[in-house]
Amino acid sequence: MALTKEDRQEIIELFEQLNRNSEPKISPEWKQLRKEIDVYCHEQVKHGRGYVTVQEAIYRPIKFVTGVKRIDMLEGQQVDQARKIFEFIKQEKGVNGNERD
Repeated sequence: MALTKEDRQEIIELFEQLNRNSEPKISPEWKQLRKEIDVYCHEQVKHGRGYVTVQEAIYRPIKFVTGVKRIDMLEGQQVDQARKIFEFIKQEKGVNGNERD
């Protein structure tokens, strides 16, 4: 039995919907904070630091304190905790005179 053009199109649409449903859901609050961390990491690269090194120095404490395995799983109060950790790291880095120009 041959598939009609409509049958093929329906299969394609179902497949695409299944793929969309299986994508991880990332909270908008975490997306915003992640963008802020990204900007900060890029600023640090200008000061001679590696992007991944800076990012991991921020992400690891966040993951440890919140208890998530994957950073993109953060949501709700976990994002609030992550923001506090990020702000603390930025503040301490500036207070300790570690900023290079």
